[in-house]
Amino acid sequence: MDIDWDGKRALLREPNIAAVTELCEELMARKPGSMVPYIDPIHDEDECRIVSLQVSPGRGTTSGFVSFFNDDDSARRTQEIYTGAELDPRYVMPWHSYPWVRDAGLPPSLSAQEKLDGLKPFRQFLKINRRVSAVVAHGAEAAAFLTLFEKTYHSALREHGIKVYKASALGGRAFALSEAKQQELLEKTIETYRDAMQRAGIQHL
Repeated sequence: MDIDWDGKRALLREPNIAAVTELCEELMARKPGSMVPYIDPIHDEDECRIVSLQVSPGRGTTSGFVSFFNDDDSARRTQEIYTGAELDPRYVMPWHSYPWVRDAGLPPSLSAQEKLDGLKPFRQFLKINRRVSAVVAHGAEAAAFLTLFEKTYHSALREHGIKVYKASALGGRAFALSEAKQQELLEKTIETYRDAMQRAGIQHL
């Protein structure tokens, strides 16, 4: 699929994504020379009920966006999940425990400092997306980050009625399985999103 990324850039100041765009730019300014990919403006900060949390931006974000239209396995699986759950993208928004693009030579797991660095940005992100009722943590690293977030901010998620769901990571070794097992894992993740949708009162497409 040929995606008009310039067209998406032109939409980054629209009301549905402007505050998240500003957050991404603030985070880049906080670490001069760093890159924080923008969130695809197909998502909507006023309508967002579910946060899809992964560890850090991957190869596909060379587009300049966190988007399920990116050219990588994680994005492809994300698209399959949204389609399978019949989830309108405006009700969900992706984010990363560590939102900056990391050096390709670093180990896939986050360092203690990277986890700490990601806490305040995630808190800012949730303040923008005030209607969130669920966070789907993709992979053990994302789940551990949320545990640290809860500990640091004294159960901030639970206090705001936000349920944490643990799901498989969408890339890397998590899907180094047989085709049948991959499909089984994908179906399980789709069911997780369906449960989160039901909790939030989101209608299927």
